[in-house]
Amino acid sequence: MDIEQIARVVKLVESSQLQEVTIADNGQSIRVVNNLGAQNNVSASPIDDTTTHEPEQTGSDVLQVCATYVGQIYSSEDDATDNLVKEGDHIQKGQTICFIDELTRLQPVISNKEGVVTAVLVENGQNVEYGQPIFELARR
Repeated sequence: MDIEQIARVVKLVESSQLQEVTIADNGQSIRVVNNLGAQNNVSASPIDDTTTHEPEQTGSDVLQVCATYVGQIYSSEDDATDNLVKEGDHIQKGQTICFIDELTRLQPVISNKEGVVTAVLVENGQNVEYGQPIFELARR
């Protein structure tokens, strides 16, 4: 494991509701424990509104679909195929809309809303953070 992978795991655990994660790779393992949640158990306010995986509403009919992982975003599974989603496309709830390369694994981003893509907020290959808006949708 390299230091970049370890840093990404630490960031993921800090920004999630996970308490602990152990990762093993080629005979090496690392355990990351999130003590922030245990220290702030008394707090009644959420740490960050974007951790709910729900797109934010920026207007009455505009929704945002946010990144569900930290990593590089890809608009298709490989360079040989067309983008899964582009501006003007109608997407359904449960549809795979892009992929994020997270810790060397290509993870699908699945839409939890339905609508027409009005804006693609990120570029292919761009690094994204957990909860970062990646698409804007207009309700139908």
